Amino acid sequence: MSLLLKSIFILLITFLFQGCIVGTVVAAPFKVAGAVVNTVTPDIVGDTISATGDVVDMVIPF
Repeated sequence: MSLLLKSIFILLITFLFQGCIVGTVVAAPFKVAGAVVNTVTPDIVGDTISATGDVVDMVIPF
């Protein structure tokens, strides 16, 4: 294989396993709000909000 093809392959593998920050950024407000709500309400309410952030983080593939 040529050096260019090897480099592209390595970069592709790196990006596939690394993931991008979009899902994490979108999920962050839910996780923070869940932690804040957890301090003043029953745990189930804050945990539900935090779980929504986790689901958003998993669903967004980029």
